[in-house]
Amino acid sequence: MPRLCPKLTTKLESTKALKKEFDLEFTKIRNLNSKKSEDLIFIRDIKSNLNQTLQDLQNQLWLETPELTRENLKAQYEFQKNLLIKAGLAKPLSTGELGIEAIDNKEYPIPTLEQIEEMMLEKRKLLETKIPQGFVKLVLVPFGLPISSLIEAYDKALTEYHQRGELLDTQNKPLGLDKEIGKKFIYDNGAKYYIQAEATGDLVYFPQEYSKITHQGKTKKQLLATQAWQVLLLEDLPDLPDQGQGKIIAKRQQPEANQIPKKYLRQLQTDPQYKGEQGLTPESWLVYGLSHLVQSKQMIESGEREYGYRGCYLLDSCFKKSGDVLYAYLYRSDARVSLVRSAPDSHNTYGAGRFSVSIS
Repeated sequence: MPRLCPKLTTKLESTKALKKEFDLEFTKIRNLNSKKSEDLIFIRDIKSNLNQTLQDLQNQLWLETPELTRENLKAQYEFQKNLLIKAGLAKPLSTGELGIEAIDNKEYPIPTLEQIEEMMLEKRKLLETKIPQGFVKLVLVPFGLPISSLIEAYDKALTEYHQRGELLDTQNKPLGLDKEIGKKFIYDNGAKYYIQAEATGDLVYFPQEYSKITHQGKTKKQLLATQAWQVLLLEDLPDLPDQGQGKIIAKRQQPEANQIPKKYLRQLQTDPQYKGEQGLTPESWLVYGLSHLVQSKQMIESGEREYGYRGCYLLDSCFKKSGDVLYAYLYRSDARVSLVRSAPDSHNTYGAGRFSVSIS
């Protein structure tokens, strides 16, 4: 992977600072009541040239890797954007930009590809390690939306694939669910509990420990200023490894099933091989599930085991009243996805933690 040139890096930072200053002044001028058209044309030309200079510099500094090329990143970005549009999760805003109206009734535009590239350059040192370890799946998460919107979108997509007889498990075999048409795929009781917990503030994100008092997590409303959108890189593992089946990739051991949630969280916080990683929120799990379904017709966490299917601990979230961790799995006897809770020290042979890298 190419190393950063100090001169180019300095030039990029100064150009970004200049662009930020210019954008502020341009907004002021654009909002004036009296505008001279020739002045605005001149200013727009300057802005266009400045944007081009910034883009050229970013091109020279791009962290090209065999595992994630710039062309591939662009293709993934377009797929994610179109996925969210088709699912009704991203819509045109009052500004004409594409984005979401979040639970605080404010509009948040979707990050542009250029912004994502800037974020990746800022986290270049981390990504030079994590991309070769397998974190190459881009997922754009409209975190600021009500969780009900994401549940409904995934449920609708699963139902449509099932009705067409196209729904596959993670071994690429027909899922073969004996399920009534019209019956929701995502179990209602669990979904309602998640929705209620979001509304009351019982659902908190990014806890430092799973406990009632000292969790240190924040509600979605508290996070919106910086987390209305999550931009993540994931290992593209629709079915997480069983115990003893995880691979070692670039000196990193893939997390395996059959550990308690507390241990996964402790690994993220203390194990050097997982430095810079985090878990998933229910929102990011739902979007990853939707994304993988549309790309492959597979339902994530659906590989059949002797006594059931895989479950995924959503390690970046917990309920503050109980300290329980959120947990998602395919309920085999009912052929539905269950969104439930798990005690942080509860042991489940087929439960596993899914890790991610945030670039936002």
